[in-house]
Amino acid sequence: MYQANAAQAQQQLNTILANANDTAFTDRMGANYYQQGGERLWTATPQQLEKCDSFAVTLHQKVTEMGFSEEAFRLPAIDRNLAIMHQPDSAHNLPQTMAQLEADLTSAYLRYTTGQRFGFTNPTRLFGRNNYDRDIERADSAFIDDAIDQLYNCHTMMEFLRSVEPTQPEYQQLMEQLAIDSTDETRHRTLCNMERLRWRDKKNPMQAERYIFVNIASQQVWAVGPDSVINMRICCGKPSTKTPLLTSEIHKIELNPEWGIPQSIIRGEVSHRAGDSAYFARHNYYITNSQGQRVDPRSVSSSELASGRYAVRQRSGAGNALGRIIFRFQNRFSVYLHDTSSPGAFNNDRRTISHGCVRLQRPFDIAEFVLPDAAPWLLDQMRLSIDMQPKTDRGREYKRTHSGSIRLVNNKEVNPRVPVIITYFTEYPNPATGVMDIWGDPYGYDNIIFRAIKPLLP
Repeated sequence: MYQANAAQAQQQLNTILANANDTAFTDRMGANYYQQGGERLWTATPQQLEKCDSFAVTLHQKVTEMGFSEEAFRLPAIDRNLAIMHQPDSAHNLPQTMAQLEADLTSAYLRYTTGQRFGFTNPTRLFGRNNYDRDIERADSAFIDDAIDQLYNCHTMMEFLRSVEPTQPEYQQLMEQLAIDSTDETRHRTLCNMERLRWRDKKNPMQAERYIFVNIASQQVWAVGPDSVINMRICCGKPSTKTPLLTSEIHKIELNPEWGIPQSIIRGEVSHRAGDSAYFARHNYYITNSQGQRVDPRSVSSSELASGRYAVRQRSGAGNALGRIIFRFQNRFSVYLHDTSSPGAFNNDRRTISHGCVRLQRPFDIAEFVLPDAAPWLLDQMRLSIDMQPKTDRGREYKRTHSGSIRLVNNKEVNPRVPVIITYFTEYPNPATGVMDIWGDPYGYDNIIFRAIKPLLP
C-alpha cells in the first residue's frame, strides 16, 4: 500500500503545501521542511502509524487539559484520516489521505510543541516595546529542526513532548484550577495566566537564591529569600502611564536621591509653570541648561522647557518624589523601586497612581533584604542618613552626639545583584503562602491576551 501510493502522496503533499495560506511561524517552517526535500515524517512506512496514534492520543489529552480546541490542532481531520489509514479501502483516495494526514500532523505537532515551550503568543507584540522588556526565549529555526529530529521514532517523540511542557509548579496549579473553573470569566482568567507562564525568561531569575517579585495586577511586591518572604503594598503606574513589565537586577541603593524629572512629565506638568519661581521653590525644583548650569526659572519660557533643551530636577530630602531611598537597576524606561513622600496612598485599594515607577510601602525592609550580609552598623549608618531611628547602641550613641542632618552613606552597591521581576498576574499562587490568589486587571491585559488566544479555544 505504502510503496504503491508513495509517489502520488508526495505529489499531493506538495500541492497541499503550495495552496496553503497559513502565515503562522510553525506552519511556514513545516512547509519549508518538505519543500526543501524533507522526507515524510508520519506516513512514509506502515510502522509509523504507531507514532501517529500515540501523538493523536497524547494531543487529545493535552489539548483538553489546556482548555484549547481540538479543531485548532486539526484533531478531527487527523482522527478521520488515521481511521482510513488503519482500514483502507478502494472508496478512498489513499494518496490524498496520506498527504493530508502528513500535513496536519506536522502542523499540529509543531504548533503544540512550540506553543508549550515558548507561548502561543508573543508578549512584545501584544503589549508593545513601551510596556514590555523581558528577555524571554523565542522559537527559532534551530528549535524547529530539533523538534523534527525528535520524530525519528515514537520514543524520542514522546520524550520531546514531555520536555516542552511548562514545569513550573504554578502552571500545574493553574491547570488544576482550570479543571474546576465553572464560568467563562474564571476560565478566561486562568487561561490567560497559563499563557503568561509559557513566556520563559532566558536567565530564569526566579531560580536565584533571593529575588524581588513585583506583581502589578496585585499592586504588591514579594521579596523571596531562601528562608523567608517579605510582602508589602506598592503604588504603580496609572493606566495612562503603565509600569512596564521587565526583568533586571538591582545593583545599587541610593540614599537621598535627586529626581531628574522625565521629559514627558516636564512637558505635561511643569513647562506651563515656567517663570513661576515660587512654584519651583515650593517643589524644591531647579532648572539646568545643556551644560548642566543652573538657570533662573524666570528666564526660561514654557516652550523652552517643553523643547527638552533644559532639565528640571528636584533636590533630595524630605518631600522628594522619590522619597529617601531608591533601588537602581538597568532598564530602558528609567523606572525604579523607590520610597515616596506620600505614604498615605498605600492605604488605598486602588494604587495605580504613579508615572511608571514602583513605590514601596516599607523600602528599608527591601534594603535589608538585598544586603543580607550587611553589618548592623552599616544598616544604622543608612538609617541615620535618611532620618530613621537607629537600632544599635552604636547608632543611638552616634545620633545622640551629632546634631543636624547626618549623611553617612550616599550609595551602597548591591553585590551580588538581586534579580527584580516586574510582572502581571491576575491569578497566581501567593509567593508567601502558596495559595492561589485572584486579583484585578487594572491595565486590561487579560483582555489583550484572551483576544490573542481566542482562535485556539473551543
